Amino acid sequence: MKRDSEFLKKVRKLAAENNMGATAKVLKMPVYTLKARLLSASTKLGEVPPQFARTRAVKKVLKAKKRKHLDTVRAAGKAGSSKRVIIPQQIFQELDWKKGDSIVIRRSGKNKIIIEKSASK
Repeated sequence: MKRDSEFLKKVRKLAAENNMGATAKVLKMPVYTLKARLLSASTKLGEVPPQFARTRAVKKVLKAKKRKHLDTVRAAGKAGSSKRVIIPQQIFQELDWKKGDSIVIRRSGKNKIIIEKSASK
């Protein structure tokens, strides 16, 4: 009887802040064993089993996956010494650019080119 009352006290203290799974983990016993011991102890002592907190584990927010656009940049021709290329339309759709928007093209390092929408219109 004394053992059951101590067990119920311990579980009540933990149940105020934790759900049943977390309480079982702290007590180092499976959930089904915790349920069975609670039922047994509360019926022997004639007490109401403790009310567990309704908490859930918070899921980590994952970053949204970026879709890959499988297309190639194609040469469109030459105009004197300069070259022209065709940029895939999906890039403009993804960045929500429309006809008439001014963009800035700049180099970044040796092999990278940055294309961005300019802030002023």
